[in-house]
Amino acid sequence: MNHKATAILLGAIDPYVKNSNVEISKESTKGFHPNNGSDFVVIDKRNNVGFEVFENEIIVYYFTDHQHFDDYIGEVEDGDEDYVKRAEEFLIQLLTNRIRHIEHYKGKKKYSEKYYFIYDDKNDEDLGGTWYGLSRVINPFAKKSSQSKTWQFDVSKGIFTNRRPKTIDPEAIESIYVNDDCYVEIYERNNLYSYSVTETTYDDYYGEYYWSNAIAIVGSGIYDTKEKAVKEALEAIKNRDKLFNMQNIKGTDT
Repeated sequence: MNHKATAILLGAIDPYVKNSNVEISKESTKGFHPNNGSDFVVIDKRNNVGFEVFENEIIVYYFTDHQHFDDYIGEVEDGDEDYVKRAEEFLIQLLTNRIRHIEHYKGKKKYSEKYYFIYDDKNDEDLGGTWYGLSRVINPFAKKSSQSKTWQFDVSKGIFTNRRPKTIDPEAIESIYVNDDCYVEIYERNNLYSYSVTETTYDDYYGEYYWSNAIAIVGSGIYDTKEKAVKEALEAIKNRDKLFNMQNIKGTDT
């Protein structure tokens, strides 16, 4: 590596990216400060997330945007954090917060986009964005529309996804994987067993998948063994899916 700051940033994000395919090179691919001996680090290649370290500057990339951190302003004043620390904090925010990306269109042409950090306990933080009005031919009379997608870093997979992480009920004695969009939880009380079924649902407003109680599933009974509860849960899912498939077939025929 060319720069000490690269090692500092890699150390700071290491707890989050242990399952990521992190790539480190000494060759810039972004066109900023060419031939200036940078370190280029890729965290999530598919989603264009990573950072580039120069002598006095760090650029953090995410999806279609980026942020600059530098010390070109001169000496750091008392109480101010240096540019490496600010870049470190921003990277950790990227890896721990939900990130909402909103694209605005006129007709089929995108004319602007913005990013926000989403917090549970305070207002969303505007990260800025891009306006394409001067670089694209846009019909001012075209119909306006917006598209939204919300991303979150999945530490277990080492990539950004628009699927909320599972929240396993601490009272469940076991969680059973059914498929990527569904799981069953088993409960026990006084040596009797029951189940719940959870599946993904798409939120159009935020543009993300979240977990909720499965729809059209026969409610759990009370069973004298865990095995019976598991069997009945899987049977309920199977019967629900059969019903949905039949309704889809009828809808196609009409």
